[in-house]
Amino acid sequence: MIKVKKSHDEPSSLNTTLRYDGEDVKEKLLTDQSEKCYLCERKRDTDFEIEHHKSIHNFPDLAQDWNNLYMGCGYCNRKKSDSFDNTLVPKDCNIEDEIEQTIDFFNKKAIFSSKVNDEQHAETIELLYRIYNGISQPRTTKEERFFEQALSVMNRFSDLVMKYQETPTPETEKAVRDELSITKELLGFKYWIIKKDRTLSQVFASDVVWNKTA
Repeated sequence: MIKVKKSHDEPSSLNTTLRYDGEDVKEKLLTDQSEKCYLCERKRDTDFEIEHHKSIHNFPDLAQDWNNLYMGCGYCNRKKSDSFDNTLVPKDCNIEDEIEQTIDFFNKKAIFSSKVNDEQHAETIELLYRIYNGISQPRTTKEERFFEQALSVMNRFSDLVMKYQETPTPETEKAVRDELSITKELLGFKYWIIKKDRTLSQVFASDVVWNKTA
């Protein structure tokens, strides 16, 4: 999970209709978020929903508030439901810096931590934990498939990083850099692989910045 771009110009349908999911809203959110779910960062070409950061159930007055609308996937939307209304605001917070996001490949588990000790960070971490690790163990079939997909993305990225470390050529450097494009998936996890290694962080410093030019 990383900070999310938010266009300043509101889609006109929010002011001319009673809907929050007009076609102009969908198009703008998909463009702003590079067609990725704002929570899990997976590409969602067709499986996407308009998600309310603060739920309609608890905050009906924010149903058409542009700053409260994000594009999410059905999987994350179900995990979030109406229970996580106090998570970090994606458009305002450098989540990728404030929450450490790593994959424990051996134990097949996502780990989240933060040096900031407040309710918003704690609630955001709890939500991310549920999304990636499931609510109970063992994971349900859908939760397991979700995690295996994430694991596949991160295994591939880790392999590219190791190839660069073993043979630091322009080609291997470009392969890593390409995977850090704003359009790619799971940047929150990828950024932390880079940031936790001094040499990598020096080489790819400009690539682990949210919303850089694609």
